[in-house]
Amino acid sequence: MVALVLVGVVVADARGGGPGPTSTATTGVEATPVTMPAAATPSPPTTLPVTTTASTTTRAPLTVAAAGDVIGDRQVGVYIDAHGGEAALEQVAPFLSTAHVAFVNLESPLSDAGSRNVEKDVTFRGRPALVKGLAAAGIDVVSLANNHALDWGAQALLDTIARLDAAGIAHAGAGEDLAAARSPALLDTPAGSVAVLAFTDIIPAGFPAGVERAGVNPVRPDRERLLADIREAATAADWVVVSFHWGVEYEGYAGASQRELAHQVVDAGADLVLGHHPHVLQGFELYKGALIAYSLGDFVFDHYSRATGEAVILQATLTPGVPPSFSLIPVYLEDPHGIPAPVTGAEADAILDRVAGFSERLGLTLTRDGDLARFAPE
Repeated sequence: MVALVLVGVVVADARGGGPGPTSTATTGVEATPVTMPAAATPSPPTTLPVTTTASTTTRAPLTVAAAGDVIGDRQVGVYIDAHGGEAALEQVAPFLSTAHVAFVNLESPLSDAGSRNVEKDVTFRGRPALVKGLAAAGIDVVSLANNHALDWGAQALLDTIARLDAAGIAHAGAGEDLAAARSPALLDTPAGSVAVLAFTDIIPAGFPAGVERAGVNPVRPDRERLLADIREAATAADWVVVSFHWGVEYEGYAGASQRELAHQVVDAGADLVLGHHPHVLQGFELYKGALIAYSLGDFVFDHYSRATGEAVILQATLTPGVPPSFSLIPVYLEDPHGIPAPVTGAEADAILDRVAGFSERLGLTLTRDGDLARFAPE
C-alpha cells in the first residue's frame, strides 16, 4: 500500500505489439525534432517538497513492477467493449499489484472527448473504462510522455489526467503546461518516497508542452534542463525512477545516444530507468548500481507479428547501497486483441532467451529459473 503524493499533497491510496496495417513506423512528421522557441522556456517547475531521507542503512528495499506500452483503442478497445476495462489486465494483475510501485506507459488518451489530430496517420483514443482496469491491476503511476498523448488534442489529454486523478493513479510526463509536464509524480511507500519523471524523445509537431500550452515533456532540445530536473528530484526523494519513450521501432538494440542519455540520468541521480516505444523487447543493463531497461516492449497492444506480441513484466527490488535484483515474467499479448497473459515452456524460453542475448551484449548475464529470468548481485 502506498500513498500517492503530488507536489507534497496526499491525494489517494494505491495498492502496495506493434502497429497494424495502417500503423506504419514513425512518420517523418512525428520524428522531426522540435526546437522550442526561447520564449517558451519557462522557469523551473514547482519546487519539490523537502523530504527527510531515511538512512540508507535502515531504509527498506523498494519493489517495482514495470511493463511497457498500453493502449485502449483498436482491437484492445473492441475487447474492452465486450469484457470491460478490468479484463484487459486481469491475467497479469497478480504480478503488478504486490509491488510498492507498479508502472506502465499509457500510450493513448483514455477519453471520449477531443478532436482527432488529422496531421497524424496513426491516432489512438482509448476507452475510458481502461482507467478502472489499470487501478484494479494495481498500477500506481503511468507515463504520459509519448507520441500519442495528444492524438485527440489537449481536451482528451486533460480529461485523461482528470480520470487518472479520480482513480488514484499518479502520472508524469504531460500536463496542462510545461511546468506540469516536468513535475514528477511523488509516491510515498514503506521503502521511502519515490519520484517518477517521464520524458519522450518521439515528438510529433505540436506535442511539446509550453508555458501556456498543454503537452508532453520532451527530451529535446534542453538536455541540461532534463538532468537538472532529475538532480532536483534526487535531493527530495529517496528513490528516482525515470521513464523514456525513445528508440527505433522494431529494433532489438538501443542506440548509442540512448545509452549515453541513460548513463547521464543515472549520474544525475536516477535509480531505475524504464524505456519503451520500439514495440519489441530490448536488453537490460547495470550502470553504476542502477538498472536500465531499454525497452519493455508492448503490454496491452494489438499486434501483427510474433516479436511485437512478446513482452515481459519487470519485477525489481532496489536496495540501498547495492545493485538491484530483478526477475522477468514472460508475457505474450494474445491474438488478435493484444491482451497480456503470462506464458510458460517453449513460449517463455523464446522470450527470455532473446532478452538474455540482448542483455549479454550490454554486459549483464541473466540466469534462468524455470519460466523466469533473474539477476541477483553477487
